[in-house]
Amino acid sequence: MNIALATYGDRIASLFESSDRFVIFDSRSGQIEKPRTLIIRDSSPNTLLHQLKANEAQVLICGAISGCTSQMLEGQGIQVIPWVKGHINDVMEAYRTRHLFSPGFRMPGCRRRGHRGRHWCGGGRTEKN
Repeated sequence: MNIALATYGDRIASLFESSDRFVIFDSRSGQIEKPRTLIIRDSSPNTLLHQLKANEAQVLICGAISGCTSQMLEGQGIQVIPWVKGHINDVMEAYRTRHLFSPGFRMPGCRRRGHRGRHWCGGGRTEKN
């Protein structure tokens, strides 16, 4: 499985559409391999989708993302994990150990305590206790 992180510098970009690169990790062998970096030259949603598909990304971890862009990516088979913040290596380790949804990786304004359904925050959904 290829996992793409939408980044700006060495951190998750606060807005998907402002990412300057994708850092793509391959975990097909059961281990997370050394990442490869893909520079983003055109940040239009269609171009970003094509770049992710060309690099066989099945999961996208990103900061804030528009609902339309998220739906477009998910419609093409890419699982979107939005509203994430942090350093690339820390985020990837949290994903690997299933701790990505802990409070330290939530963007400010993300009030949900867990991941339910397709969206972590926003999207008009409310969490039922």
